[in-house]
Amino acid sequence: MFDGLSTELVGAAIYDLGLSTLNRLTQQNEWVQRFLTQYDLKGPQHDFAARYLEALVELHLQKKPAEVLNFFREPSISRTFYLFYYGEEASRGNEVQVQQELAHWAASLKVGEDLKNTHLDPLQEAQVFWLIFRQKVQESRTVKEVELEQQVRRLQNSLDNVKLQNSIPNPKFLTPLPFQAEIFLGREKDLRKIHDILFNSNDKQLLFINGEGGMGKTSLASKYLTTYQDEYTRVAWIYKEKSIAESLLILAFPINVHFDEKWDIHQRLDVLIMAMAELPKPCLLIIDNANELEDLRQYLPHLQRCSNFHILFTTRISDFPQLASYKIEPLTQDQALQVFKAHYPAFESQEEALFYEIYTAVQGNTLVLELLAKNLHNFNNKLKKDYLLADLRRDLEMGLLQLSKTSAVDVRYQAQGTGLRNEKIKVIIAAMYDLGDLSAAEIQVLSIFAVLPAESIPFERLEALSLGLEGLDATLLTLAQKGWLEYNEAAASFKCSPVVQEVVRLKNQNLLEDCRRVIVGLIEKLNYESGTTGHLLNASYTEAILWARWTTALVAISWSADETIAILYERLGTYHQTTGNLQQALTFFEKSNQLVKELHAANSKNMSFKHGMAVSYEKLGETYSALDDLQQALTFFEMETKLFEELREADWEKVSFKNSLAISYSKLGDTYSALGDLQQALTFFEKYNTLEKELHDAFPEKKDFKHGLAVSYSKLGQTHSDLGNLKQALTFFEKDIELSKELHEANPEKVPYKNSLAVSYSKLGSTHSALGNLNKALTFFEIETKLFEELCESHPEKVSYKNGLAISYLLMGEFMEQKMQTPTKAQELYQTSHALLEDLATRSPDNKEFKKNLDWVKAKLKY
Repeated sequence: MFDGLSTELVGAAIYDLGLSTLNRLTQQNEWVQRFLTQYDLKGPQHDFAARYLEALVELHLQKKPAEVLNFFREPSISRTFYLFYYGEEASRGNEVQVQQELAHWAASLKVGEDLKNTHLDPLQEAQVFWLIFRQKVQESRTVKEVELEQQVRRLQNSLDNVKLQNSIPNPKFLTPLPFQAEIFLGREKDLRKIHDILFNSNDKQLLFINGEGGMGKTSLASKYLTTYQDEYTRVAWIYKEKSIAESLLILAFPINVHFDEKWDIHQRLDVLIMAMAELPKPCLLIIDNANELEDLRQYLPHLQRCSNFHILFTTRISDFPQLASYKIEPLTQDQALQVFKAHYPAFESQEEALFYEIYTAVQGNTLVLELLAKNLHNFNNKLKKDYLLADLRRDLEMGLLQLSKTSAVDVRYQAQGTGLRNEKIKVIIAAMYDLGDLSAAEIQVLSIFAVLPAESIPFERLEALSLGLEGLDATLLTLAQKGWLEYNEAAASFKCSPVVQEVVRLKNQNLLEDCRRVIVGLIEKLNYESGTTGHLLNASYTEAILWARWTTALVAISWSADETIAILYERLGTYHQTTGNLQQALTFFEKSNQLVKELHAANSKNMSFKHGMAVSYEKLGETYSALDDLQQALTFFEMETKLFEELREADWEKVSFKNSLAISYSKLGDTYSALGDLQQALTFFEKYNTLEKELHDAFPEKKDFKHGLAVSYSKLGQTHSDLGNLKQALTFFEKDIELSKELHEANPEKVPYKNSLAVSYSKLGSTHSALGNLNKALTFFEIETKLFEELCESHPEKVSYKNGLAISYLLMGEFMEQKMQTPTKAQELYQTSHALLEDLATRSPDNKEFKKNLDWVKAKLKY
């Protein structure tokens, strides 16, 4: 084909160029060979290579630089021109596609980069070359090519006639219509607003309908299609599964687009989009379940080329700056009630209050309410009810997927084909969210939200837990954008719906490990000073209210036996013990004890598990003691002591075991004292004192051991006082006050030391009063009262401090009445004490000590 071309005219370099081009196009490229064979264009009749070479020669004659010639010698560039003239129908004559492909190659190939380095624009050079090449082709079209074009045109006309003759009754429906909601209430205004946005805003032809999973996005979009279908020339509904591109390709057949079997998905999508763009406007396309950000980012530019389409996406994605959005809010309580009644005909009017509680528990999720109503319907009718609304409300306290009675229900949600979906609630809810779309970091953060209350959680509070999660802020914002969390920008807080929580807890097999950091963080926040009345070390009592609520939500989940969960139960029990809720404290202490017993039974040699079990017995003993069940308390303290004795025998050098054993002796002493066995109490207090002296002597710098020694002197003093040994008692109380004053003066910020000092002054006051040293006694009582007043003012939530203050007023009143002979002053003090104790007894009705003290002061009141 090139033999007749004068080498004198084009030069040896251009001849080599032409020969190389011809070889690549007609020998090395299989796609050319296959095409030429298919249309009988091989041989002299087909002169694409010659025309292409002539265009290159023309460029050479125009003295274009070598970079321009090299650009058009590139096989990818020549292939683009070839397809324009001789390719399949979708490519042939498509100028837009040629321009796009040339721009692509100019940006991605080295020859394009080389051309740009000469300060020439590849696309402008392509326009020049295209004009030359087009002229060469028109000048030399072969008879064979003309005949082929005529044959193609005749075939196309025949196909158009066939399509016309066999057209469906209503060609506007490019896909089957979606299911319609059984009941559509409360969304009519939403329909009108969406219609106004699409038809009255020139720049909002693509619109997000977003909201939480199960809120009714699909039902609203489906209703929009059926309501306004007459205003569109074509309507289509697709459900996005793997990707938007793959889902869109189902539109190829109804709009008569054909693909080469060798084309990849991107080539097919380009051709499809061009065909869609040719449809008469306005068209409607609804893409359901478009929840993946990267998928949207990749294919949105393609869809934006269809300016003749209104495109609706149903999605959980909350923030996508490139598109306008319309957020669906939950139905109002009354609207939701009407829907609930429609699905559950046996509903009775007196159950409305229960329904509103259920509505709040599931945060108004439309799908969940439908599922719950249909599940109730399967168990109840007008004649007999086997599963009441009250039963459902109680079950929901344990979790959305913990219903005591469930059956399969029919729903349209994610139904395939033309039938309804018949599944149990757990299966349907689990299918609402797929963790596979999330990164490991996103799953970990989401898992933390899944075990905390379904309420707004401030970012600063999460940071306060010192979770140590890198990029926590960015991960939270991404989860909010993807629709997994709700973000309140003004409050900088995030909220996770109960539905998402249930799905995450169900599907994440690594839930415990993903939540380990928040568990440890809460343990630290609720940590308290050992040997005290539960004084918090790392949080104020106001802050502890929040941490305790979070912890309560976390431990409500069914966890496997784990030491950190056991510790968390113990921390929560101690918080309630400190704030006066003994029954709640007992519940959590029992759960902690149950877990550590399981752990110890599985590994009896683990000393940490044995230590945890001993501590759990101590906590149970303290609680039963406060409940005035002294025999039960004694049993637990004896079990505690036995374990600590075994631990100390196993590791004699471990100081913490020795200190714990000392404290267990003090608990036994307290209990025997309360039971009236003062000699036995004295025995254990002496053991307590002996160990504490050894610890203090060995570690004089340890403040806790010094404090323990002071308390042991106080215990000995009180026992000797009860035995009538006032001089001996005074000796021990003076040793106690000496140590307690030193501790408080050296550590004024340590609240437990201040509390111990107040108790020490109380003991001295009572002893000097009994010994007749009235001025000293009054001084000590006044100092005691002042200290307790300060403690109550700084820690009003701590019931032990309020009880201490009430007792100080009461003792001062007795002193004024019996020793100082001032009954009026005494009555004033009794009244003040009575007010405090009445409040304590009301707040903590199970605390027998508060009740005894209240009865004590009531007996003192004269008016």
